[in-house]
Amino acid sequence: MRAFDSDDYRRRVLAVVHRRGGAEHSDPFEIYDIPLAEVDTLDDAAIRARIAEVWAFWQRSRDHPRYRGVIIGLLDLHTELATALADRTARLTLRDRVASARAARDDERFAALDAAVTRLVARFGGIPADRVAGLRTWAATQGIDESAFALRTRRHRIVPASPAAGPADRPRPEPIPAEVLRQIRADLDELGRITASAPPCSLFDLLGVSPGAPREQIRHLRDEALMRNRARRPDRRRALLDDLLAAVGALLIEGDPDAYLDALAAATSERLRPRVAAAVLVEDALLAAEAAALVAEAEADGLDPQRARAVVGALAREQGVTAPLLPPPAGGLPPVRADDWRPAVSRARAALRAGRPVAAGEHVATARELAGETLPPIRAVDDEVQTAIRAAGDGWAALAPLIAAGRYRAVLPAARRLAETAADVPGPGNQLAGELLSLAVARCTTADELVARARTAGAVDRERLLGEALALVTDHAEASTLLARSRPGPAPAPPAAVRAHRDGRSVLVSWRPSTTAGEVRYRVTRFAADSVGRAVGVTAGNSLEDGGAPPGGAIPRYEVAAGVGGAWSTPAGTTEADPGTDGPIALAGTPADTAADALPSPVGLRWAGERLRWTWPAGCTEMMVVCRPDGPPTAADDPRAQVRKVTNTRYEIDGGVLLPPGRPLHVALFCCVRQAGRLAVATSAGARLRLEPGGDGAGG
Repeated sequence: MRAFDSDDYRRRVLAVVHRRGGAEHSDPFEIYDIPLAEVDTLDDAAIRARIAEVWAFWQRSRDHPRYRGVIIGLLDLHTELATALADRTARLTLRDRVASARAARDDERFAALDAAVTRLVARFGGIPADRVAGLRTWAATQGIDESAFALRTRRHRIVPASPAAGPADRPRPEPIPAEVLRQIRADLDELGRITASAPPCSLFDLLGVSPGAPREQIRHLRDEALMRNRARRPDRRRALLDDLLAAVGALLIEGDPDAYLDALAAATSERLRPRVAAAVLVEDALLAAEAAALVAEAEADGLDPQRARAVVGALAREQGVTAPLLPPPAGGLPPVRADDWRPAVSRARAALRAGRPVAAGEHVATARELAGETLPPIRAVDDEVQTAIRAAGDGWAALAPLIAAGRYRAVLPAARRLAETAADVPGPGNQLAGELLSLAVARCTTADELVARARTAGAVDRERLLGEALALVTDHAEASTLLARSRPGPAPAPPAAVRAHRDGRSVLVSWRPSTTAGEVRYRVTRFAADSVGRAVGVTAGNSLEDGGAPPGGAIPRYEVAAGVGGAWSTPAGTTEADPGTDGPIALAGTPADTAADALPSPVGLRWAGERLRWTWPAGCTEMMVVCRPDGPPTAADDPRAQVRKVTNTRYEIDGGVLLPPGRPLHVALFCCVRQAGRLAVATSAGARLRLEPGGDGAGG
């Protein structure tokens, strides 16, 4: 096994994986550059070292302009692939399967060459001498090197040359640089991978218009797409669409669309040239069926029908033959037959099976237009599409509280199911299930790595690593257990007045905060009829939504325990009475329920740089900062407290919030949101902080 060299790996391995279309078309030994013949002699340490070298190279190259898409795909599969190679017994078994698969792939690769040679031998009694060079050049385009070519052809004799072919026409020059076209193609392919759909074949296809559409129509569609894209959350898909729409403006609106189509035609010519050469080499002509198939492929590359036929005709002339006459493209729409809607229905069903109900709905709309009415088969498929989209909406609704609570262990299986059944149905913020699944896998993997490091770390580092793991995945059970063992101390006071009530499909559990000072976290456990406790999550706020509660029927019993560091209080349950409280929790002077109560709690409340700072929760536009020197504020309008309303814009300008002098000082944050022009204030504090004389304060 040769020493790892990044440039050599990029040229010899990564380029091949990229050309094939991604990791799913390669095997783990090829991906990690481990010679199959040496697997028997390599020990586990050498395999792990090579895996680590390749993984580090992927991390360094994840923003590579050409290979970033395939590298992101490889990083997502790294854990699965590395696990398959880690154990020697499993590695040897995998080696045997890969060897068989490679042999089958080689046979398939040589099949076209063998068929061409067999046909030539049948026609001429051997391989004509003047066709050996062309046959060798074509074989090289199929990845067959000189030694393999000689091995497959040496058993056939060389016969005198056949009559020479006519002169070849010169190819047309490319008006657009090839590197610009390659970058656009790479961006379109990556967009298809992100959205789990077939990538657009061209910039025209991206806008949903045919090649040669009027410039004003292109401008109008581009502007609409830009407006929709600005409403998306900042992510890789939005950046790709920004780049592609900029290319639309430069090439199709400000530039000459014909120049872009000519560049596409040149790229298609390069791709189809070996096919035409192989067909002419064997038959001395381009047959009509082959020509029609080549024209269809050229149109699938984004060419208009006229250019597609011109490309195939020019390639045929390069080989000294004339392309057969094909029916000219129709000048208008063909007449609609009574059964023209059936293929659209078939495509809709295929999209449903592939887990893409939005795409299926578009095919249903096409079928309805072709049929002129909603026939029973179309209606049946449309009902299936609507059912799938509604189920996806329910799935996203169930995921929302899990995501808000950071419970990515629970998110994983639900996101995986959603990606399989509704990959193109967007959730909040236009996020797709595939993107959420990648995020959940990344967070859980990173949390697992932090916990693994914490097992062997010192006391200080262990607590820090476990805290980082829980910040990423709040329902990481092992991290919570290790943290509880690492810093035992006096048990904090339990929370009070634990309540649970149904909120749509979920159960909202709320409680009064613990009176213990410090950074208090709350662990919520659900007890079903079998009296078995199941963790719901950990939060720093005073409520938690349980999206996994059984629907309908009686509300399960919940227990909430307060934790400071590694010490946890005795749990308080929903069945325990709260002295002094009768009915739902409501702070004095504050409505019992407001729209702001549904917002997540602010996190990271601290006193730093003479400013009060925190991280704003999603959806919160304003915050009530309530200060009181003699004790914790009881409500947002506590008459004995000093209250200040702060907008997120003012917070960013000032770099935080100034507080009145005097210590000690008790601070509480109450989330706010605007609804129909009115300000809704949360009924309970989302975060608390006590500032001591000469200290930075303690959160709660």
